[in-house]
Amino acid sequence: MRRNRVRSVFLLAVLAAACSMWSPASAAPRAPADSLARAKLLVGWAREALVTPTLASRELAIRHLRKSLALRPGDAEAWLLLGLAQEMGEYGRLARQCFRTATRLNPDDPEAWLCLGRSWKRAWLRTLDPAARDSAAASFAAATRVRPRAADGWLGLVPLRYEQGDAAGAELAAARALDGFPRRAEALLAVGYMSYRNGDLERADSCFQAALPRLDPTVRELFEHPQWIGLSANAARAGQPAASAWEGLDPDPTTPVNELELEYETRVAHACLLFGDPLHPELDSRASTYVRYGPPAAVQFNPAGSPMTVEYTNLKPGRDHVASSFPADAQVWSYPQLGMQVVLQDRSLLGHYTPPARAGTLSNPTPDRRVLAARSDLVSLGDGFVVFSTLPPRDQQLELRATTWRFPGAGSTRMVTHVQAGGSPSDSLWTRWVVLDAQGRELGHDARLMGLSACDPAARRVGEFSYMLPEGAYEVVVSSRDQHRRRGLVRMRVGIDADPPGLALSDIVLVCGDPAQAVNATSLRLEGNLDATVRGTRPLAAYFELDHLKPGANGRGRFEYEYTVHLDTQAPGKRTKQELDLGAAPLVAATREEQTQGSLRRQFVTVPTQRLPEGRYVLKIRVRDLETGEQAERSIGFVRD
Repeated sequence: MRRNRVRSVFLLAVLAAACSMWSPASAAPRAPADSLARAKLLVGWAREALVTPTLASRELAIRHLRKSLALRPGDAEAWLLLGLAQEMGEYGRLARQCFRTATRLNPDDPEAWLCLGRSWKRAWLRTLDPAARDSAAASFAAATRVRPRAADGWLGLVPLRYEQGDAAGAELAAARALDGFPRRAEALLAVGYMSYRNGDLERADSCFQAALPRLDPTVRELFEHPQWIGLSANAARAGQPAASAWEGLDPDPTTPVNELELEYETRVAHACLLFGDPLHPELDSRASTYVRYGPPAAVQFNPAGSPMTVEYTNLKPGRDHVASSFPADAQVWSYPQLGMQVVLQDRSLLGHYTPPARAGTLSNPTPDRRVLAARSDLVSLGDGFVVFSTLPPRDQQLELRATTWRFPGAGSTRMVTHVQAGGSPSDSLWTRWVVLDAQGRELGHDARLMGLSACDPAARRVGEFSYMLPEGAYEVVVSSRDQHRRRGLVRMRVGIDADPPGLALSDIVLVCGDPAQAVNATSLRLEGNLDATVRGTRPLAAYFELDHLKPGANGRGRFEYEYTVHLDTQAPGKRTKQELDLGAAPLVAATREEQTQGSLRRQFVTVPTQRLPEGRYVLKIRVRDLETGEQAERSIGFVRD
C-alpha cells in the first residue's frame, strides 16, 4: 500500500509539470506592451460608445475608460474622454476634474483646454458665479496660447470678454478668430457684432452679409426669421424676405445700413456664441430674452422672493387635487430702463431655463407701457414683446442739435436745416441729411463735412442743408459721426403751409454773433442761436425774409417792420399780477421803414436786451407792405440769462 501511495504522488507531480508546460500564455504575467495595447483598445471602444448619445452607451464608455486608466493612469486622452462622458451625464464637477487632469498630463493639447473652458462656461451660465466665468475665460485663453492660429479658442473668448466688460479684448479675440483655422462662419458673426457694439456699422453689416449664407440653416433661420423668439406673425412680418422684414423700421435712414436690423443681428450673434452649447444645441429662454430686450442691467441667481419651487396639480376627474412641489433654480433679469423684471426657472436643475409655470412675485414679462410711451428713443414691436433703442450706447453718443427754418419762395418753400455738434478744430465730423414725405419716401439727401463755428470755433462744428418743398408734412433726419465712432441722430417733423397769395413772412431765426459778419458780397451764412439765449450786454440778433412785396412805380418795394419784446406768460411757473401786467405791454419796441429792390427782402434785426431782467421772453415781428397794406406776423421765444 505504501508503494502505491508513493506511485500516486509521483504521477500527480508529473501531471502537474505537464499541465504547466501546456498552460495558455494568458496565465503568464502581462508584459507592459500588452497593457498599453489593451489600454488603447479600451479607449477606442469608449470613443465608439460615446458616438451613440444614450445612457447605456455612456455608462459602457465610462467602464472602458476606467479599465484603461487602471492600466495606464497617465493617459491624457482617456482622461479627456472620461471628462466628456461625465459632462454628457451632467456631472460637471467630475468632468472638470477629468479635464484638469488631462491638461496637467498634456498641457499642449488645445482640446483639453477647450473642453475645460466649455465646462466652466456651463457652470457660470447656470449659477452666475463670476469665478466660473473667469475660469472659463482663462481656459480658452490657455487654448489660444497653445495653438494661436486655431479659431475655436478665440471664439470661446469673444462672448466671455464682452460679458467681463472688456469690449476691446472681445473685438481683438473676434479678429483673431477670423484669421484662424478652420475658417468658421461664426468668426464673421463675432467680428460683425463686436464691430456694431464698437460703432463700426458698415463693417458689421458687411460681416453679417458674408456670414449668413455660410451658416448652418438652423442657425441662419434665427437671423432671418424673428418668429423664433415668439414674436407674432404680423409684428414680425412673417413670410417676407429678410431684405424687407425691417422695411420702415430704420431709425436712421441717412445711413446705408438699417441700425435696427443690425441691433437684432448683434443680439442673435451674441446669444448664439454665449448660450450655444455643442451638448445642448437648443437655445433656451435666456437666449430669446436677450434677443427681445438686449443686455439686462443685472441678473440675479435665486434672489429673495423669486419662485424656487415648481408646483404640479392633479386635475384628473374623480380624484382629489394633489399638489406636488419640486425645487427649481431661478434667474431674475432686470430691465429698469423698461420697468420690468423677467423671471426664468431651471426646473431640470441642469441649466435649462424656461419661463415659470406660474408668474412669480417679481415677474413682469413685458415692459411698462408708460415707460414705452415716455421714451421716444425706443421702438416696440408686438406691443412691447420686442424692444429696440434707436440711440447708440451712451459712450458712443455724439452731442448733435438741429433745427429747420422755412423761407418763402416762388410756388414752394425753401427749408433750411441747420446742424450743430460739439467738436474741436482737430475733429472730423461727417454729417448726413435726408428729407422724407408723409409716406416715408425719400425726397432728397446730402452729406458733407461740418465746418468750424463762427461763434464758438474751439468747441463747435456746424453744417447746413436746404431743399425746396411744396405744401405738406415732412420728416427731416440728420445724423453725424466723428472719427471716434461716436454718433448723433436728430429726427424732426416739419409742416409746410400753402404759399400765401399776399405778403409772406419766413420763420424768425435767432442767430449768434455779429450779423455784419454773416453777410459778404456773394453769400449769406446763418449760424443759429439754438439755445435761444442772450447773455451780458449783447443784443438779441434775429433774421427773417419777406417775399411777395409789391414793387412801386420805381420798381422798389416799401415795407415797415415793428418788433416788440414781451414777458413770456406761458412759461412754466406761477406769475405775479405785476408780471402778468408786464406781459401784456411791450418791454422793448421799435419800428423801422425799409425799401428793397424787387419782391424779396432779407432782413437782420438787432434787439437791445441789456435792461431786461433774467427770464423768458417773446420776440414778435410784424411786417406791413406799404404799397398794399398787407401784414404778416411771427414770434419766437428767447431767454435772457
